[in-house]
Amino acid sequence: MPSPATTAHLPHAHTSLLRTAVAAVLMALTVLLTGPAAQAHDAIEATNPANGSTVQTVPTSVVLTFDHIPIGVGTEIFVKDPTGTNQTDGQPSTVDNSVTQRLKPGAPAGRYTIVWRVVSSDSHPIEGTFTFTAQASGTAASSAAGPAPAQGPQGTVPAAPASASADTGGAQLIWIIIGAAALVLAVAALAFFVRRALRRGSEE
Repeated sequence: MPSPATTAHLPHAHTSLLRTAVAAVLMALTVLLTGPAAQAHDAIEATNPANGSTVQTVPTSVVLTFDHIPIGVGTEIFVKDPTGTNQTDGQPSTVDNSVTQRLKPGAPAGRYTIVWRVVSSDSHPIEGTFTFTAQASGTAASSAAGPAPAQGPQGTVPAAPASASADTGGAQLIWIIIGAAALVLAVAALAFFVRRALRRGSEE
């Protein structure tokens, strides 16, 4: 970069070019640094049973669907019955962008509160709660893995299809490549304008 004394003697047009190049570099840095951040924490898209819904019987499992694929490590889901007892059976499982937690057979009827915590695809933990009400207790049959079927009038919703998930890692990589390319071009342009401005300044 030229010294302030040298820049002061450059023609106004050359100084404007330098300012434009510097602005381009700053813009490229902004894109590079904020692009991945735009992909911030995952968001929950749906639950099964739906939040605040009423179902006929306690489902065999609850399903949480996110807009991206969460990291399987560190997932915790508590399904608390009306007495506050946790009715989960085993550990939650993550398949694509859906997390499934089985419930114990014969869980009692009533209002349930689900407290969940997962690690977002950007490595940050996210958490939340939702509720549903079961009019009758769960069956005593084996609680085989798999999402509970939709109950129609009771308001449950099926989990979103796995194809709806997005590869956050790939999106972040694209942002990094775009930002790096813009930064390289901006630096090259800045170097070119500085050299040309210095050369013309010395000639004048």
